[in-house]
This record gives sequence, structure tokens and C-alpha cells, in this order.
Amino acid sequence: MHIMTALFVGLAANLDNFGVGVSYGVQKIRIPFLSNFFIALLSGLVTFAAVFTGHFLSHYITVANMIGAILIILIGIWVTFHKPAVDQPLPAAIPAMKTYSISIKPLSTIVKITKNPSMADIDANGYISAKEAAALGLTLSFNCIATGIGAGLTGLAPLPLAISVGLFSMVTISSGYWTGWKTASDHFERCSQILSGALLILIGIYELIN
Repeated sequence: MHIMTALFVGLAANLDNFGVGVSYGVQKIRIPFLSNFFIALLSGLVTFAAVFTGHFLSHYITVANMIGAILIILIGIWVTFHKPAVDQPLPAAIPAMKTYSISIKPLSTIVKITKNPSMADIDANGYISAKEAAALGLTLSFNCIATGIGAGLTGLAPLPLAISVGLFSMVTISSGYWTGWKTASDHFERCSQILSGALLILIGIYELIN
């Protein structure tokens, strides 16, 4: 049953990535296979570390399963009701390309991508390079940290969940990109966010009552 839980957690943790993929598809910003794989690899590694941490802590906390389940539920609630920052239009006097020609420090880049994932295309060439994929992957993997720790506290093994997160990362970004490219609509972004949160809540409740 833990394998099924790992699959569902991997899917839930990445449904937000579907919305990111939709956003890129709508804006026609290409995500090559190698960049997508790099994003998935980073998400998997971060998840492994987070789940391992939670799994380690579970040996020293008597109510670890309950704490982990509640943590997953709280994350699900936050994901469901959290509203991403709305893009602010640039003043007409400032050419859009100039905003990307300024040298950006790594930390500020990650902050900007957290608020608006499309900012990962730093050079605004409509293509996510390996370097840009590293910043995007690190940003997207932040969602996996708290979820991974919660899953580890409930007893889930690090490796299956890390593999599940990595695989679903590739699938959701690719399918989201294709959806945005074909429909030219970002309506699916909010839907994927709500579905992700609801699924995490259900997983947390299941772990809580078992």
C-alpha cells in the first residue's frame, strides 16, 4: 500500500508542475527533454533528502505518523487556497527585453521564479536552457521538501517516493506544456493547483486513519 501512496504523493506533489507547463506552453517557451529531465532529477534528489530526513526523525518521535499525516494535510490546504502572485505589466516606456539583460544574482533569480515561473527564461529567448532548468528545478522542488518530510514521518521509503516524484515531474510538465501550447489557455493552472491540494489532503487523511 505504501507503493500506491508513493505514487499518489508523487502525482499530487507535481500537479502544480502541470500548471507551470501550461504557462510555458501558452507563452510558447520551449522546455527541451534534457531540461525537463534535469528539473525532474533535482525534484527527485530534494524529495529523497526530505523523505530520508522525515524517515530518520520518525525513529525518535512516537507520534511521527500522526504528525506526518497532519503536515501533509496542512500542505494540501495551503496549496489549495494559495493564490500565486499576479504578473504586473511593465510600463510601456520600458522594453520587455531590457528587464532580462540585467545581471541577476542566483538567490534573487530563485525568488523571482517562485513568484512567476516564466521568469526562469532569464534571457527571454523562448527556450529553457540547462542553466535555467537548474533554477526552475530548484524552485519547483521547494514544494517537495515539506511534503517529503511529512511522507517520511508516515513511514514512506525515500527511494520509491523520489522516483515517483521525478517521473511525475517529467510527465506533468510535458503534458501541461502540450496542453498550454494546443489550447493557448491558462485556465488549467488554477484547476491543477486545487486538484493537487485536494489530493494531498486525501492522502494525509488516509495516513491519519491508518
